Amino acid sequence: MSLFVALVVTVALFIMVAASGLAMRQWMVSQTDTDLQDRLRRATSQTGGPTQGDWGSGPQSGGAGVQSGESTGSSTTAAGEGVRSPSPGVSGPTPQSGVDSPSQGDQPGVPPGLDGPGSDEGSLQLIEREGVTTSGIVQDFTVVSLDEGDQAILLQVPTDGRGHTVSLSGAGRFRVVAADTDSGQVVIGQSLARTDNTIATLVWVGGLLALLIAGLAALTGRRWLGREIAPLGRVAATARRIGSLDLSNARLEPFERVDPASVEVGTEVGDVGLALDTMIDNVESALRERMLSEQRLRQFVADASHELRTPLASIQGYAQLLQRGSVDPESALSRIGSESRRMSALVEDMLLLARLDAGRELESVPVDPVPLVVDAVSDAHAAGPDHVWSLDIDEVPANCLVLGDEYALRQVLANLINNARVHTPAGTRVVVGVHALSAAEVCVFVADDGPGIPEDLRATVFDRFVRGDRSRTRSGAGSSGLGLSIVSIITASLGGRVEMDTSEEGTTFRVFLPRVGGPGAEAQGADGPQG
Repeated sequence: MSLFVALVVTVALFIMVAASGLAMRQWMVSQTDTDLQDRLRRATSQTGGPTQGDWGSGPQSGGAGVQSGESTGSSTTAAGEGVRSPSPGVSGPTPQSGVDSPSQGDQPGVPPGLDGPGSDEGSLQLIEREGVTTSGIVQDFTVVSLDEGDQAILLQVPTDGRGHTVSLSGAGRFRVVAADTDSGQVVIGQSLARTDNTIATLVWVGGLLALLIAGLAALTGRRWLGREIAPLGRVAATARRIGSLDLSNARLEPFERVDPASVEVGTEVGDVGLALDTMIDNVESALRERMLSEQRLRQFVADASHELRTPLASIQGYAQLLQRGSVDPESALSRIGSESRRMSALVEDMLLLARLDAGRELESVPVDPVPLVVDAVSDAHAAGPDHVWSLDIDEVPANCLVLGDEYALRQVLANLINNARVHTPAGTRVVVGVHALSAAEVCVFVADDGPGIPEDLRATVFDRFVRGDRSRTRSGAGSSGLGLSIVSIITASLGGRVEMDTSEEGTTFRVFLPRVGGPGAEAQGADGPQG
């Protein structure tokens, strides 16, 4: 990441250096063009009317200097051999060539513009008049004539008075402007060596500074980035340690969490740490729930096997006794029938629990619980005549309609009443009632004044195969431990809930069901399919 940032910074800095160098070059070239145009105006004003001998083309014979072979030959020799002609105006160490010559005719082949003020190192001038060309460049404070090839290049420059760049052999690149006069052409130029050197220096210095800044940015960014993502490393380490755990182990240890002190809340890393902690909480809860479910399933299978083994053993034993003729047939058949009914009831209860666990939905229709309570109490009188049974019903029972399944509600009442009858001593008073608590709920309750449920069983009383203490059982026969589990799961399937209050003075089970027309009943009717 830090290398990428350094690369981006480096590219940006080099682009900035290149742009600044280009802008500087354009400005310097523009300034050179302005200076050349001024010098061109001066040169054209000087060469517009004078004769050939007046602008320093060399000694002439009369007015027909062009036809003088001696003068032309000397000029051509100077241009072709690149002879340096000492200029009186450039004798000093200053960039200005100066005008100290007593006469221009002393320097044959030297344009007059190079002998005057404003002519500095790298200045170029070419004058073409009536077929005779005179040219020169100031190099090392000396005027050097141009050869014919360079003169031809300069004569091809457009005479529009604008700056153009040309390359001359052995002299480098020049910025030149050209114009026509009455008798020929004038070209004024300036070497671009100084401009190129300035731009090269600027680019080199800028490039070195860019590399230095990029290096510092990479070093600083790496240290800063390392400090900022250090908490993220700790979060990743926590995730790796959790990922290395063996989750198939039957014993699930608490998962490690991200230390809140190691991350700053509100930052990106802090949000990642918080999200990881939330995920760990959900995963841990799901794994614990799955483990508990597996444990309950194993316990359920073990308890069911144990409960079925007892009646099956009894049936097998009495069958063997019948085969041997060692027992009264009528008594043996009676016991076999009793154990068969017990086993059948147990299987039916387990089948009901399995179906409800699988998501089977009960019927949801208006049911009047009052007749169901009356029938249940009547059956209880016959099954437990040694108990005192009583009813507690609202004066207007029509207001107690609930949404539910009649068969399931009868089973709820039967299990609660049977629990009170079996686990309380003779003479216990049991009250079964129905109350309309509000517009949303109806309460069906079974209350007894028996000894209450032992404290160690209260937390698991609705679990499966949880049996009450045999000392509370009047007959000592016990039960299968599925009655209250069926009550709980049926009530939940009908959209209600069951609560228990118990103490040494008695136990009360209250079943709250959604009332017809109430908000709970509407939600239950909308969510649960009929039938």
